[in-house]
Amino acid sequence: MTQYEPTHQYRCTIIRGKSQSEMEDLLPYYAQVVHKNCPCTKEDFDVRCNNQLAAFLFRVNDFEKLPDDNKKTIRNHITEVMGKLLGLYYTDEEGYVCESSSCIHLCNNHDFPTFFKNICFNLQFPNGAASTKFIKQYMDDNINFRPLCYVVSLLQYARNNGNVLLTKQEIGYYVLNNLEVLQGKVSEKDVYDRIILDRLNEIKRPSLSGSRDWQHIKEMFNLLNLANVALTDNTYIWLNKNEEQAIEIFCKNTTPTFNIYKYNADTTEGVKELKDAWQRYYSSMNTDIANLETQFGKTESDKEQVRQRGAVGLSTVELGDQGEALVYQMEKERVRQFKERLVNKVLFLGKTKGLGYDISSLEADENPTHPEFARYIEVKSTKRVTKPSFAENWSDTLNLTTKEWVAAEQYGAYYNIYRVYFTRDEVLVVRVKDPFKLSQDGVIDVFPTIYQMDFGKDAIVKQYKTEGYI
Repeated sequence: MTQYEPTHQYRCTIIRGKSQSEMEDLLPYYAQVVHKNCPCTKEDFDVRCNNQLAAFLFRVNDFEKLPDDNKKTIRNHITEVMGKLLGLYYTDEEGYVCESSSCIHLCNNHDFPTFFKNICFNLQFPNGAASTKFIKQYMDDNINFRPLCYVVSLLQYARNNGNVLLTKQEIGYYVLNNLEVLQGKVSEKDVYDRIILDRLNEIKRPSLSGSRDWQHIKEMFNLLNLANVALTDNTYIWLNKNEEQAIEIFCKNTTPTFNIYKYNADTTEGVKELKDAWQRYYSSMNTDIANLETQFGKTESDKEQVRQRGAVGLSTVELGDQGEALVYQMEKERVRQFKERLVNKVLFLGKTKGLGYDISSLEADENPTHPEFARYIEVKSTKRVTKPSFAENWSDTLNLTTKEWVAAEQYGAYYNIYRVYFTRDEVLVVRVKDPFKLSQDGVIDVFPTIYQMDFGKDAIVKQYKTEGYI
């Protein structure tokens, strides 16, 4: 058995992301930027993305007119976050920048946690996102580790052996910063046993803190949280019982699958080959992960977990049809509160093809002048862990079919997009009224890909309460 010494501290870092809420706020915009511009040459990709993010982040259409600090910020968004961390694009063997399969899956399914599950699943050390200097260092030191799959497996072991809660500091010190563990030489059992032994002997290990010793560990916990696989409070980290299928997949795949050691990191050509191959691997959507559906909802938590954290999650509503069902129930109740006899005018039509909307309702209380005029509602749903911020520069993206956009033009002020956000803690519903006019007025952007609609806070006319409908 390999001698496991917790004091052998060793630091492997990942790309620094954003806060959890900001990451999810930016993700749909990032994805659509890539979707709109790829495939293309690297030169075209850089120019297009530079200008689009300049307009989005700084309200300046020309990247070259920005100060150097703002330019640096945009390049960091594109290369570090969109590329290296999120894996939304890769460069093919002919040098073209291409939309990754994980980005395509995100745009098609609007399941943010599943996207982050894929990142957690694919991440390993060493990897091609690091600088050449650190790639060489990690390879020289025989690092060979799949960190987040291993963490999930360790948490599963702790859960199955007395349902013991592990702290984030313990995971950081004994696992993510330990040389022998990072070399793939130590089992989850050995780590767990050592943690418990040190607890019994009241051995206090140094606390990890600061940007150098703690930031990279915090980033990895954020990814697990965004993936909905693990939950945290200020001290502890534990598995989300709503994600047992994902947990099982992670636990079965703790060994790295990308063989970085077959590449020559001592030559410029070898490093380029390594980095390109890594990006193609990292950005690909794993089939097992793609088949998962994020689960939000209450579970019967273990007593210890209830004591430490409390019950987790409020919503049992699922994406897709359930989003339409939720809005349908809300609309019936809204109309009922206005006038009982009109409830039968609220019709669920989501299965009727070619209409361009899911629900036919009435204006009711929200249009005192014409309360019995028809309201046409298209429901668009997405899953994310955190609530949308609706901050000043906040933006969201959704896709409309040709039929939906024709209906938007035809029904004008009586056509509405109800955007449903399923989050871990609550469900939010906001209404965008008359998207066709908003597009003509420049309030929202619509691109005829199918019809991609980008809207911000100023397009939302109302946010609805969802209590009692879930």
